[in-house]
Amino acid sequence: MGAGPAGPVASAARGRAVFDRSCATCHIGGSGTDNNNGTLHAPAETGVDGAYAARTANKAYRTTPLRALWQHPPYFHDGSAATLVDVVAHYNRVRSLGLAAEQQLDLVEYLKSF
Repeated sequence: MGAGPAGPVASAARGRAVFDRSCATCHIGGSGTDNNNGTLHAPAETGVDGAYAARTANKAYRTTPLRALWQHPPYFHDGSAATLVDVVAHYNRVRSLGLAAEQQLDLVEYLKSF
């Protein structure tokens, strides 16, 4: 941890535990993405509009690398998530993660550490 803007260390540490439980199946390795092994995701898996994916050769989305993610808003191909808080709330809803509000904020702090 440490590349992103400084945030509450305890919050980021709790966020790492949330990440490991909820996000680490797709966001893997040093770059935080599974597309290094060719994995792609159908739009239905992501809950993001499939219009962009439909224009790609594979008709699918890659897992976004997390390195310096905090520096590149807005998020998603259509810019529909203005902040990392919006991204986490989206996946909490779409993937039925069941994260409480504090867990979502902790996860955001951890994501800012990439």
